[in-house]
Amino acid sequence: MKYLVVGLLAVVFLLSPGVLGLAAEKVEITFIGGTWRLERGELPGDFVVTRAIERFEEANPDIKVKVETYPFRELFQALEVKFSAGSEVPDVYDLDSPLNASYAVRGYSLPLDDYVTKEELERFYPATVKAATWDGKLYSLPWENSTQVLFYNKAYFRKAGVPEPPMDVTQRLTWEELVEIAQKVQTAANEGKPTVEVWGFTFDQVSRLYQIQALPESAGGGSGVGPDGLTFTGYLNNEGWVKAMKFYYDLFNTWQISPKGVTPDETPLMFAGGKVAMFVGGTWNIPTFLNAKDLEWGMAPHPYFKGGEVMTPTGSWHLGINPRSKHIEQAVRFAKFLALNDDLMRDWFKAIGQLIANKVMIDVIKEDPKYDEFPYNIYREVVLYELENTARPRPLTPAYLEMEDLMNKAFEDIRNGADPKETLDRYAAMLDRIAEKYKK
Repeated sequence: MKYLVVGLLAVVFLLSPGVLGLAAEKVEITFIGGTWRLERGELPGDFVVTRAIERFEEANPDIKVKVETYPFRELFQALEVKFSAGSEVPDVYDLDSPLNASYAVRGYSLPLDDYVTKEELERFYPATVKAATWDGKLYSLPWENSTQVLFYNKAYFRKAGVPEPPMDVTQRLTWEELVEIAQKVQTAANEGKPTVEVWGFTFDQVSRLYQIQALPESAGGGSGVGPDGLTFTGYLNNEGWVKAMKFYYDLFNTWQISPKGVTPDETPLMFAGGKVAMFVGGTWNIPTFLNAKDLEWGMAPHPYFKGGEVMTPTGSWHLGINPRSKHIEQAVRFAKFLALNDDLMRDWFKAIGQLIANKVMIDVIKEDPKYDEFPYNIYREVVLYELENTARPRPLTPAYLEMEDLMNKAFEDIRNGADPKETLDRYAAMLDRIAEKYKK
């Protein structure tokens, strides 16, 4: 009898796909991301997401990754439709980090605490892990990152006889100092003309929460939402927020050193074209300013309020995993490869230039001579410090999408002359009502 069993096992072995030279069936998982994942090849290396997938598939021959991409706004809509319908697809997806709490509360993201070790989490910047966490659980893997710096036009500073701000985090400007400089530079640049052709200052994302949140945070107002992530009155309209929004109001209405009526898409072009003397914005603007004709510019750390906390905006794309996926194990392997494979992340940062959440970026910046010289020395002198010490994620709330939309409107109202306190009171009450649907 035992010989019969052995013989049958031998037959099964001989007929197995591997022995017959047939490839074992691969598991296919789907990754849904933005169209920019396929378009980001402008820097040396042409390193788009398909290249990363090729490397993953080489290391994991049992997995095939299918890619679907959508433009920025359509990506959110596509994911919402799929998740609300209980779809098993995608397995892995691009998650805009401030939406982490919203997706977690609605069951769109898989808790990852059982899949990611403490040691692996320590390889990410602290602010990115905070943004990935809701109610004490990890719901996404940090992938990319961001920060903001002060750009300034050297020619206008010379004309006004104003010293250039140093590229030194211990000597950063206060917002109060920035206003004084902006007034002097704007007057000198326009040579006393009644019509302003060169403005003293503007923000990059001039009326968006990602950008403007730094003001109330530095003024002691916090993120605008309570510890429960669902209470806004008393937090969005507290003393710090009112102080910060009065300052924001004054930029456009009292001091008139910042232009009304321009969109976040237009402000970088204004600085590149010499229409703005100072500009607080993301490091992603560096390639644009390098290519700008006749622009002589410098960089310095993000400002803060005198006597207040230094806080800088941060946040970018994370990776989420669909809890309804039929291939959780493979999806986790893929997401961890993208976010935690040091060789991949090192090459990703070098080729694309987008800041990453993985601290392997520190090694690249410290070792590559590219970061010895302007403008990339800003990464060594300022960026690494900000990401580790001053970076603050956007408000942690399941109602972030609604908060962002309403606060963008609130900032526009204040920019156009609305009373800051009354505006904050009104929008805080609106958000309190909206947040009710997220309460258990």
